[in-house]
Amino acid sequence: MWIRLKNIQIYAYHGAHAHEREHGARFEIDVELSAKLEDAAKSDELSDTIDYVKLQQAVLSISAAKRFHLLESLSDAIASELLHQFPADEVIVRIRKPGVSAGVVLDTVEVECSKSRVDR
Repeated sequence: MWIRLKNIQIYAYHGAHAHEREHGARFEIDVELSAKLEDAAKSDELSDTIDYVKLQQAVLSISAAKRFHLLESLSDAIASELLHQFPADEVIVRIRKPGVSAGVVLDTVEVECSKSRVDR
């Protein structure tokens, strides 16, 4: 089974340029975890699944712990820590940074990181 938290909205201080790390920006984060959750489906008990609130809190904590220069580094840090903290077999993290000035008109920049227990 997959658990997906889509479009977690945070304000954080990540970016390649000093002014981005000083003034901050809005980020949108999606996380997907694949896990064996058949017991939760049968028991209907929160203790048998991955708690969405704890998952979101982990994402927020990792995002606030350090000012990353690259979305690639932030997405890798989140994916690695989620695999460490939760009983997932695979994790996918997508991070979007809307309104990036890249010399062209675009809605957002997005980075995706996928990790599995086999990768570790």
